[in-house]
Amino acid sequence: MPFVLMGAGLSYHVSFEGVDESKLLKEMKLSSHLASLKKRPPPSLNALRYRAESDIPTLMRVLEAHGYYEGKIEVQLIEEGTQVEVVVRVELGERYNLESFDVHLYCQSPEGAPPCCQIDISEIGVRLQKPAQTEAILDAEMKVLQRLSECGYPLAKIESQEVIVDGKTKGVYVRLDVKTGERVEFGPTKIVGVKRVKERFLERKTEWKEGEVYDSRLVDKTQNTLIDTGLFNSVLISHEEIPSSNGQIPLKIEVSETKYQSVNIGASYQTVFGFGATFGWENRNIGGMGRTLSFQGDITRISQTGVATYLHPDFNCVGQDMIAQAEAAHEDIYAYSMRSYSLMDRFERKLTKRLRGSIGLKGDRLYVTSSVHNGNYWLVELPLYLRWSSSNSLLNPTRGATLQYTTTPAFNSAKTNEIYLTQQFTAGVYTPLDRKEKIVLAQKFTLGFIYSNGLDAIPLCNRFLGGSEEDLRGYRYKSVSPLIHRKPIGGRSALYYTLETRLRMTEILGLVPFFDIGNVYKTQYPTAHGKWLKSAGLGLRFFTFMGPFRVDLAFPLNPRKKIDSRYRTLVSIGQMF
Repeated sequence: MPFVLMGAGLSYHVSFEGVDESKLLKEMKLSSHLASLKKRPPPSLNALRYRAESDIPTLMRVLEAHGYYEGKIEVQLIEEGTQVEVVVRVELGERYNLESFDVHLYCQSPEGAPPCCQIDISEIGVRLQKPAQTEAILDAEMKVLQRLSECGYPLAKIESQEVIVDGKTKGVYVRLDVKTGERVEFGPTKIVGVKRVKERFLERKTEWKEGEVYDSRLVDKTQNTLIDTGLFNSVLISHEEIPSSNGQIPLKIEVSETKYQSVNIGASYQTVFGFGATFGWENRNIGGMGRTLSFQGDITRISQTGVATYLHPDFNCVGQDMIAQAEAAHEDIYAYSMRSYSLMDRFERKLTKRLRGSIGLKGDRLYVTSSVHNGNYWLVELPLYLRWSSSNSLLNPTRGATLQYTTTPAFNSAKTNEIYLTQQFTAGVYTPLDRKEKIVLAQKFTLGFIYSNGLDAIPLCNRFLGGSEEDLRGYRYKSVSPLIHRKPIGGRSALYYTLETRLRMTEILGLVPFFDIGNVYKTQYPTAHGKWLKSAGLGLRFFTFMGPFRVDLAFPLNPRKKIDSRYRTLVSIGQMF
């Protein structure tokens, strides 16, 4: 597509002919001086001709990088009144394919025996009989060294590279001679830069052991794990260039510690909760071992919560966290008024790369008033949680899926016949509709049910109540359930579905039209009887370094008289799911 260049000098526009491949055309335009110097137009026609002809060698290199070794380029200048049209005509010629990619490995000399680590070209992304692109060849060379570093050869070097372009066969032949050096093991590790974090903490996070065969994947995993602790501004892991006499290679972990204590103060507003304030304190390095102690308070018009949390990472074994928590809460909403005081201790562990789980024990003193079923409870609960996820982000997923299952056996120790089991399944699926993932179809399905000896065995605030920011957003907060005199009584089962189309309009702004449908039932399982409640709305997303800032405007499509307002506004951080 031609584009116009204007300036104080000669005015001209330039177009490319003969190139249909969008990626190749884009690279040619980016490499062209005619485009990059558009703000400095030449003073004369001869100067413009010189600029155009000086582009030819550069553009030829771009063609060769894409496998067009017989390409031809001609530049023509056509005067049209006060402007000049520059036409770049390209003849691509036949495209050359990659016919062979030979990797010759040796320890010390080319005549020596090859090392035990061999490389299959499929492991490094080489595809024969495909266009010979320079970028793919260079990428494969780096993957050769990466593969060697994963099986004990971190000092490997490419000694020579031979690329033959054969005009008769229209093929490209590549040969690499790689000197691997001797196979080495992990040697002693030196830790530099720690001040308040104990070296023992870093040693427990180290994935390798001295004497094991060197594997760069373990080094990368250790570096990422240390950064994820939040205790360090930077982590650099390096190794010596010469192995020791016993075949080991010493390593060095250099860290720069961050500040461990922090105070947070914030404000919020939601239509339901009104104005709110949040404040807290946190120390992420108790005992120099990365253990966290935090206090957090949240106050709104209808709810007040105070939480003290102690997190002990790697409790008894690496990857297992112990979380102890004390909480006092008060909530005064349309369905009920509730006060609770609870103590909980749970263990959370990463079971596989994508699966996490936790199990805990919780005691809860609960007072429920201003509802259709008031009562005082001494609850003992055993919450169990499993979460599998292949999504690419926690706060802003654009592809993948998440499955979550929670179950909580509970009983009221004051009345031993009041026993119930709550279970909930949630599935979220994220489907990008374009290559750049600017348009994402997000779907969420939730099914919950409670086994109990009747509805009265369950505290009302622990029953299912729809209308939160996670389901049926257009309805009054926690009011969707069977009603008695317009007051929610809660339910023993619930079924919700949400559909969102997430449109990222710019780097910082997005739009999310959404639709919610579902209901809550008094029966133990959802039934086909009763009306489905539906809500729809539009959300704004402001993308920040913390994640998307969310503002949703939701409308109930089946409003209930004297219960639901015409709309609700919800504000939060992160996508709804």
